[in-house]
Amino acid sequence: MKKHNRISFIIGSILLIGISTLALDQEGKVDRATVPFSDPSAPGTVKVTVFRGGITVTGYSGREVTVEARVRGAMLQEKETNEKAKGMRLISSPASGLSITEEDNVMSIGTQSMKTAVDVTIQVPFKTTLKLGCFNNGDISVDKVTGEIEVNNHNGSITLTDITGSVVANTFNGELKVTFVSIAPDKPMSFSTWNGDVDVTLPGSFKADVKMNSEQGDIYSDFDVQIKPQPKQAQKMNEEEKEVDGKFRIKFDKTIFGAINGGGPEFTFKTFNGDIYLRKK
Repeated sequence: MKKHNRISFIIGSILLIGISTLALDQEGKVDRATVPFSDPSAPGTVKVTVFRGGITVTGYSGREVTVEARVRGAMLQEKETNEKAKGMRLISSPASGLSITEEDNVMSIGTQSMKTAVDVTIQVPFKTTLKLGCFNNGDISVDKVTGEIEVNNHNGSITLTDITGSVVANTFNGELKVTFVSIAPDKPMSFSTWNGDVDVTLPGSFKADVKMNSEQGDIYSDFDVQIKPQPKQAQKMNEEEKEVDGKFRIKFDKTIFGAINGGGPEFTFKTFNGDIYLRKK
């Protein structure tokens, strides 16, 4: 029978099932916890979701995951005057709402603070799969991690440094910057933003078929990109759209297709308001 070990942790209450250890240290507006994986000898997965705030992840030589959630001191925005509360003092909670759940080497980390930003700083074993997501008021940073990395941000930048493995990264408002030590062979990757530059540094020997598109910017490369002519598919309006204004439209894709070092898995680089930089390490 398969053994299931599970650790669930919410600031203010602790639930332990199975043989596990948990260390907690609270100091002011910082919540800290150290949580082991069910099987420390095998690579684990860490999933982090933050609604307001940022995420910083650093790889290290240990086997446990250490988490620190720091509440920012000021409110993100001024509240409208509450007529009923005139002359009264506002009492704000300093708690981060940090929660951590571990089961079968998958660790889920989140915060429940909606009014103030909470910045989450995490140390993970070097070899760890990451799935990170932020929505508002924070950047995402990852350093010295080996594994599959999936990152999504909405209002903030993404910076991935000294990465070994594969990356799928997307943000809406912010710069996207990635530096690889080495890449996972035969893994497709994607790097995209809407408002910001896409700046990716890759090993000189990497092989890929590339798709590059910058609607209002330029594309620069240290690599010799062999441009591939691609048949452009005319896209016409469907019947419902034609009925609206009676027009017939044809649109041609501006994406540049090419190959680097003979081609390989598909790498997509895309931005709307920004430039694309492909740098050779």
